[in-house]
Amino acid sequence: MEPEFLDTLERLDLTASQAPWYVDQLDDEDCMRLVAVTNRDPATMTLAGKDWDAEQVIAACLVQSPSYVSPADTRWNENAALIAEMRNSLPELIRLARIGLAVEHDRARRTSEATRSP
Repeated sequence: MEPEFLDTLERLDLTASQAPWYVDQLDDEDCMRLVAVTNRDPATMTLAGKDWDAEQVIAACLVQSPSYVSPADTRWNENAALIAEMRNSLPELIRLARIGLAVEHDRARRTSEATRSP
């Protein structure tokens, strides 16, 4: 992993909708399931039917009616969980990757110095 890639991830982190993100089970127009990644904690609000705010939806992983989003592998819950967890973990993952790069750089520098020494 290159530092430039981490810089790109960091820019994406800073410009995306603010974390935390959550997986939310909503109802679509026919009160069928709608699995979404939202910026509201579903544990703190009870929204039924069409009362949810579309501005809180970051990504839809299943919209059954009309059938706009319905992955063939039926992994909408898993996809939503991955999106939310990756977003919420991204700052820490970037930090740890930068530490790892620094350690690798230091190790390579020491190895290079050791091979030059008599």
